[in-house]
Amino acid sequence: ESLSDEIRAVRLRPSRPFAYHAGQFLRLFMDARTSRNYSLASVPALDGELELHVRRFAGGLVSGWIFDCLKPGDTVSISEPFGDCFYVAGKPDQDMLLLGTGCGLAPLYGIARDALNSRHRGRIHLYHGSGNASGLYLTEQLRQIAGIHPNFRYRPCISGEPSADGHWSGTPLDLAMKDNPDLTGWRVYLCGNPQMVNAARVETFLAGAASSEIFADPFVP
Repeated sequence: ESLSDEIRAVRLRPSRPFAYHAGQFLRLFMDARTSRNYSLASVPALDGELELHVRRFAGGLVSGWIFDCLKPGDTVSISEPFGDCFYVAGKPDQDMLLLGTGCGLAPLYGIARDALNSRHRGRIHLYHGSGNASGLYLTEQLRQIAGIHPNFRYRPCISGEPSADGHWSGTPLDLAMKDNPDLTGWRVYLCGNPQMVNAARVETFLAGAASSEIFADPFVP
């Protein structure tokens, strides 16, 4: 399914039981020697299929194959799930900050829905950013979730051009720190551009988030 001009959702139906947490990632194989890692946007308790968000990179072997060659009904090989960037139940009143750029929304989309489905009561603030409006996606779905759950806040952010109606001007990190200057006791998830992830890891720690409560998944092309 096309989510935007450059991002596609790929849904997979595993041939055997596949245990995972929303927000983890798996390896998708084009062939025996060529593979890429993609985060899971799906939630085991909510979705019957695995969902990946794939961004097309110029010259990208696997993303080009997915966009140009892969068809519904094809069989592909995947790895087991990896990663510790996922929701953990047990602290239902803990506030959560989710920052992402580009396809970094994929794991955050899963984590937020997983938390809400688990009846998380703390604040869940999701900031997703792009240089322009065309890089944002799932905006309507996330606005609908925010309309249903009072503790969920969604901010689509544009940093490279004037913001359109319904969007915020600035980077996810800048806007999040302005809105939430004190992150003491919060859990933080950072996904997407490595520079943003590295900067956000430092700034959220300085704002009070414990290093053990900061989970990062930088996306390296």
